[in-house]
Amino acid sequence: MTIEAATAADLPGICRLLELSNLPSDDLTANSLKYFLVLREEGLLNGAIGLELYEDVALLRSLVVAEPARGRGHGATLTAAAEALATLLGITSIYLLTTSAEKFFLARGYRVVSRHEAPGSIQATAQFSALCPSTAIVMVKS
Repeated sequence: MTIEAATAADLPGICRLLELSNLPSDDLTANSLKYFLVLREEGLLNGAIGLELYEDVALLRSLVVAEPARGRGHGATLTAAAEALATLLGITSIYLLTTSAEKFFLARGYRVVSRHEAPGSIQATAQFSALCPSTAIVMVKS
């Protein structure tokens, strides 16, 4: 298993994984992969995670693991890798939206916050304002 920076060539595979997991991918472009990481096993793209940076805060997005690769800790490994990248980039708080992974992120030190507590830069993202439902839970890790 390797975790590495995503490239433009990974875009179709990341979008496919997201679509199979019913996660939004409509706003992803090759340019938006700048802070994405992918997990590969035996040459297969089996996971991805991304960060969108907004000064000293980031939006964690698109955590996905291929169905056959689930249950082996890959989600936790990808999350830890994205958090390490955020630290290297000077990010002080990581926000995310979820409809199904609240317990997963609570176990990793994230806490639930109200939607209006998110910074304006996070609220203005496509994920926050359009792609994720208004019922999505907002979480943060500082």
